[in-house]
Amino acid sequence: MIRDTSGQDVQLTPQSPWKNPRVLKRAGLGLGAAAFVVWGLVSWQSSNAVDGSLSLSRINIAEVQRGDLVRDLVVQGKVVAANSPTLFSPAQGIVKFTVKAGDAVTRGQLLAEVDSPELQNQLAQESALFNKLSVELARQKIQAKRQRLENTQKADLAKVDLTAAQRELKRAQLSQEKQIISQLDFEKASDDLARAELEYKQAVQNAQLEDEALAFETQTLELQVSQQKLQMEELQRKVDDLRIVSPVDGTIGSLAATQRSAVAANTPLLTVVDLTSFELEAAVPENYADDLGLAMAVEINMAGKKLPGEITAIAPEVIDNQVIARVRFTSNQPNNLRQNLRLTARVLLENRADVILVKRGAFLDQTGGRFAWKLNDQHQAVKVPITIGALGLNQVEIVSGLNEGDKIITSSADALENAQLVALKD
Repeated sequence: MIRDTSGQDVQLTPQSPWKNPRVLKRAGLGLGAAAFVVWGLVSWQSSNAVDGSLSLSRINIAEVQRGDLVRDLVVQGKVVAANSPTLFSPAQGIVKFTVKAGDAVTRGQLLAEVDSPELQNQLAQESALFNKLSVELARQKIQAKRQRLENTQKADLAKVDLTAAQRELKRAQLSQEKQIISQLDFEKASDDLARAELEYKQAVQNAQLEDEALAFETQTLELQVSQQKLQMEELQRKVDDLRIVSPVDGTIGSLAATQRSAVAANTPLLTVVDLTSFELEAAVPENYADDLGLAMAVEINMAGKKLPGEITAIAPEVIDNQVIARVRFTSNQPNNLRQNLRLTARVLLENRADVILVKRGAFLDQTGGRFAWKLNDQHQAVKVPITIGALGLNQVEIVSGLNEGDKIITSSADALENAQLVALKD
């Protein structure tokens, strides 16, 4: 009998390895090491994703809101007289001033007088010609009356001859019936009547034609007299204009000529400044020139008080990259205004209702209005692209990129220059 190894085998009951304390200790140490490694990797990745950090005390944060945006422009201007007429010499001559620069004048007061012998001589000649034509017209009227009287007399005489010829023919008819006169005498009486009728008719027609001719000649002289009167009145007006009077109540601004100097026609003599009406002369940057319009509302700031106004004129030319606009006060003009007073004005270019807007800040200049840093829930600021619209004095319109309720950084910082994600610290 061959012996086997069955007697050497021992049956063992299987045991779980987790019941062994030594195995459990080793497993716990392994899990702890793995968790530490994972935490380290996550922390390392998180620290590498943030491009920088900023302290909340060093930045400004604003919330995106919905509201009305007033697009405006703040400009500087100076107070000028709204009415400052310059008076010119009406003719060539010698000027004599009766006032000096700075004198207060009233409307209608004599300011200067121009002595023009040439113009006065022309007025005398035209007046003499007017008188001559007036005398000729009066003579023509008398001559017309005499001629009409003669024409009437001729017509009346022709009528008398006609009446006599009619009576002579009637007498000849009676005589012929009684055979007192011959046929030849009767025919002669008939011819005399026909001649008398013809002469009367021609006398009446000639009288009518003479009346028309006389009326035409009289009318021609009347037109010449009327024309000469207009020329004389025009010269008289020019002579009267040699006395230069003030058109407004105000002050003499400056004298453009010296006393008793020779001046040509249309030469500026002096300027009168009306101190009762002022306007603001504002310099607007050239890039806003297309946005300006007449009757556009303006707020004028004077010593902290806002005065309403409106644009009344816009200069067509650009000088030193600026356009000059005239603004008048629409309410009662302040009493303490004076020439060349410097004031600040706010031009209300546009009013947009119910738009997304946010407070203006230095981030617009830093990014050109193309990006903003929006705050998220992880105490971070994320760079997002935006599109801006109208720019107001304190707010800017957001066309796209942000929603109502978002918060963004409105200030600028070096850490935001090229950062995509910035951590915020208290």
